Amino acid sequence: MSSTKVAVIDVGSNTIKLLVAEATTDKALKVVHQASMPTRIGSGIGRDQPALAEESMKAGVETIQELLEAAEAHLATSVRLVATGAVRDAHNGNEFSLLVQDATGLPLHVLTGQEEANGIALGLLSDPALSSRNDFLACDLGGGSLELVSIEGRFPKKTISLPLGAVRLTEKFVSNPQEPIPDCETKEIAKEVKHTLTQSEFSIPKNASILVATGGSFYTARSILAKREEVSFEKRSILTRDDFLALLEETASLNLEERYRHFPGLPPNRADVMVAAFVCIIELLEYAQVSTALNSLRNLRYGIAAKLLA
Repeated sequence: MSSTKVAVIDVGSNTIKLLVAEATTDKALKVVHQASMPTRIGSGIGRDQPALAEESMKAGVETIQELLEAAEAHLATSVRLVATGAVRDAHNGNEFSLLVQDATGLPLHVLTGQEEANGIALGLLSDPALSSRNDFLACDLGGGSLELVSIEGRFPKKTISLPLGAVRLTEKFVSNPQEPIPDCETKEIAKEVKHTLTQSEFSIPKNASILVATGGSFYTARSILAKREEVSFEKRSILTRDDFLALLEETASLNLEERYRHFPGLPPNRADVMVAAFVCIIELLEYAQVSTALNSLRNLRYGIAAKLLA
């Protein structure tokens, strides 16, 4: 087994995550350590002129420093910091990058939408649970963007990044996420998602019968359903359109405090954006003409780690 360990810190719009990994003798990816910290640096991404708030940038830098300490404790020999939609689209994203470099001595690589989607594809293809699937549509729904990947013959044939993240859609269309979300606002979100998907003209793999999905919104939905049904998280990897329709109806009818009580374990940094996330997922399933999603935990940071280890 290789002694080389790499660390990837993924600065997402809603959460900053760490993965420390190493390669096994058969070149598989072995997870050494991972951590996730809810630090919404993407606050403000839904405005006409997206900007990162000063307090969000400060919190983001502090979180990165904390995760770097964890990476060092696990003897990572190579570290890569990457940022996605929120930093990419904010007009002061470069300011945040400079703050990170000044504080850590490491560059923050702000990925293009294409680079992000390609990294997600690599991560998903490293998932042993997908080893028998040759053709599928994959997605990663984050806070700032939605990445789509068309996998054909286990090769990412086409990728796209769309401005349809859960934080972005919430800020743009939800007047008060602390209160129940009225139908008129969920319909506006659905209209925006449908229009953006249609305009993208993204082609669905012909043999795709399921959506392979990653990202915090799918993970949260899976966790909620597993706890509610009293089954293990591992056994609830398949999520249906009906699951998301039911979750949307429930979450939209509750205020923020009621959502916490109704859904034990719902992360505080997601309770206000899950309605937009569910609407987006339902419209995506409709666009792809599939009724089920398979949740994979292998996403962007796994793809970058695999590339570093290669």
